[in-house]
Amino acid sequence: MLDSGCTQHMTGYVKMFTSLDEDVGDHEHVTFGDNSKRKVVSLGKVAITKDLSISNILLVESVSFNFFSIAQLCHLGLICTFSDQEVVVTSKEDKSLIFKGFRHGNIYLIDFSSNDASLATCLFTKNTKDLARTKARRWGSSRFL
Repeated sequence: MLDSGCTQHMTGYVKMFTSLDEDVGDHEHVTFGDNSKRKVVSLGKVAITKDLSISNILLVESVSFNFFSIAQLCHLGLICTFSDQEVVVTSKEDKSLIFKGFRHGNIYLIDFSSNDASLATCLFTKNTKDLARTKARRWGSSRFL
């Protein structure tokens, strides 16, 4: 799920990480839109393509969804272009496609198992639309694109 209110990428799936560091620095907890808090277990690195990894992703206790910070993607030199139906993420450097997502209600989701993503080496997991809708409602849908 792409999240404009999320200051950092986070997930609860430990198997996604290519490396982990238990020193979480000042990231002890994450606060969601409904003011609930979850403990940050560790910080790590996840590959999103065979050539691109994202560092400083939070492994958060009891989070069953992947949150992408739009600001953090842009900081990596990626361009996120949103329309009423989809989001397209490209490289700022060479304009190559990194991944595509789709809009469902008021949130944008990414299905890395689809043909559009064409990321065979991507480690992010597929989640259902219903789960995304449930999580958006629980954690404050106004924080999600």
